[in-house]
Amino acid sequence: MPIQSALPITQLSPSDLIFISDANELVTDSLTVSKHFNKQHKNVIQKIEGLDCSDIFTSANFSAHAKKITAGVVVRDSKVYQMTKDGFMFLVMGFTGKRAAAVKEAYINAFNQMAEQLKKKPESEPVSYRIMTVIENGQAIESKVLPNDMFVISKSRLNQLFNESNLFSMGELLSISSCVNERIAEIAKLQDMRLNQMKK
Repeated sequence: MPIQSALPITQLSPSDLIFISDANELVTDSLTVSKHFNKQHKNVIQKIEGLDCSDIFTSANFSAHAKKITAGVVVRDSKVYQMTKDGFMFLVMGFTGKRAAAVKEAYINAFNQMAEQLKKKPESEPVSYRIMTVIENGQAIESKVLPNDMFVISKSRLNQLFNESNLFSMGELLSISSCVNERIAEIAKLQDMRLNQMKK
């Protein structure tokens, strides 16, 4: 089942749809496309791999990467394609319907806005952004631009973070609490099922 986007497409910022690649290009990826077009990721991968574009166009506009994906309780490596604006446009040309049209428009606006922002930066001033790189066995396997409000923190420090005053609003704390309670309920249900199976 495809992942539903948390917000309507019109409420997302450009950085929710596109990011800067390691090669310093504006790109999106197959996971983000599948999420916002409400398609299964495997179907988007098949669509990319079945495109009738030239090898030159493909190599210039699509690149495959391995990325760890969580599906329920399972974490596995999955192929994910990064794509440029041209690659994105070639891929989604055949996606039809009102929702698809709105998503295409949001993506085009996001690519154009981000490109415009990067152009406005004076040449003497470098582009500033935070990147988190995951390294396994001495090799970088994934890099991602971090939003300004993102925390990178160890589990042992998490409790201290919630105790810091004025860091989270009441609404944010209630939302976090609700998510935690739902997860605890899911785990308790799984444990009950396992115990019942063991008794049989």
